[in-house]
Amino acid sequence: PQKSIDKIRFVVLDTETTGLDVVLAWKKHLDKGSVSATFTGNFNNMDIKSINNGNLDQDTFFSNRDQSFLLASAPDSKLGLNLGYKREKFNVSLAATRFSEIVLIDFADTEDVFEAKMTVDLNLGFDLTENLKLNVGGNNLFNVYPDQQNDGETDSGGYWEAVQMGFGGSYYYAKLGFNF
Repeated sequence: PQKSIDKIRFVVLDTETTGLDVVLAWKKHLDKGSVSATFTGNFNNMDIKSINNGNLDQDTFFSNRDQSFLLASAPDSKLGLNLGYKREKFNVSLAATRFSEIVLIDFADTEDVFEAKMTVDLNLGFDLTENLKLNVGGNNLFNVYPDQQNDGETDSGGYWEAVQMGFGGSYYYAKLGFNF
């Protein structure tokens, strides 16, 4: 049997976001290869102008905690510097990413401040054949975590929220790619 819905209720938000995205790229061709550098910057300011819950309870439908998560989705800034080198069958890339501070409200209704953090990723690639490529590398090489919070008051139920660079720490990989 199908259930009918008597009323559909919506929470309507009015937000205003201003910002600036910057991308600067440079590439230099060498005798047998190339070097490249790219800087990316994203700068944001988001304000919640109004929340229209109708007759819905704001603590249940878009509370201060929910608002903090929305505002954290457009952090003040995110900066990236990507460096690359390619020569014949070999390439290497190094990426540094800086995530700005964000503030969330936890389940105890207190502010959790996550300070600005930086991660570094590295990838080494080698063309084994025309159709086969090997990549090895790591993301978040220096095992950077968000600031630790009180256990049990976070969405994850652990010490870290999945903010900024996530809460998984370093990730190392080897990949074999095929083209056919």
